[in-house]
Amino acid sequence: MIDSGAIELYSSKFLIGALIFIRILGMLASAPVFKSTVIKPHLKIFFAALMALIMTTSFWESQPKIEFELLNISVIALKEFFFGVLIGYSASAVFFAARFAGGVIDMEMGYNTSMLFDPSSMTPTLVGEIKDLIALMIFFIINGPNQLIEALYASFRAVPLSTFAISDATIQLLIKMVVTVFILALKFASPVLIALFCTNFSLALLARVAPQTNIFILSFQVKIAVGLLVLFSIVPLLVYVIKWALESFQSNTLQIIMTLYPGRVL
Repeated sequence: MIDSGAIELYSSKFLIGALIFIRILGMLASAPVFKSTVIKPHLKIFFAALMALIMTTSFWESQPKIEFELLNISVIALKEFFFGVLIGYSASAVFFAARFAGGVIDMEMGYNTSMLFDPSSMTPTLVGEIKDLIALMIFFIINGPNQLIEALYASFRAVPLSTFAISDATIQLLIKMVVTVFILALKFASPVLIALFCTNFSLALLARVAPQTNIFILSFQVKIAVGLLVLFSIVPLLVYVIKWALESFQSNTLQIIMTLYPGRVL
């Protein structure tokens, strides 16, 4: 017969496992690869439950005691989900930068000209998709999914359930991360943008020298040709920059985790 002590023990284990499950779900909802709609939701839930089961057996003794109060548990669950989303977002920042850079390049090359007339049109960014796929390929090459799971594992060691709090250092790192996304986007797009600027300048001079030339029609073919030529020529440099950026953001993820509960070591 199960006594009250055993019931309390199993209830505590279940609650800790549920909160660990929620943190893992938050990471899966925002992390690259795992957040893809190609992966069915029930597979994500099964994977999160399996990881939660493994991590619960490893960490439930080191987790703080949590009171069984609905309001308290609801607040902790929201905090844990936000924590997981934060881990996944820090790994997705490079992908956001790649897509943003591709959108800017598409606009300059003329692929997304329709958005000038209808901003609500959901026109895909062709160059952004290419850059995103390159980033995804490098993410797999450097074992990005494994490192995400390791970062999640380290988060339970460094920041126990219900104990983290956003500090000034966390806010500064998040602001720095957002700014870095825009800087990375400019780095990804700058070679093509510079080439297209020189092309537009040359076409403007041509329009002054030969006014009878239909520069408007000619510019579409010339800008696309120049843009694609520069894109193909900078692929090795783009791969190197994306690889460096992914590795930098992985280290930033651990720094953000440590700022959420200062004084702990991994």
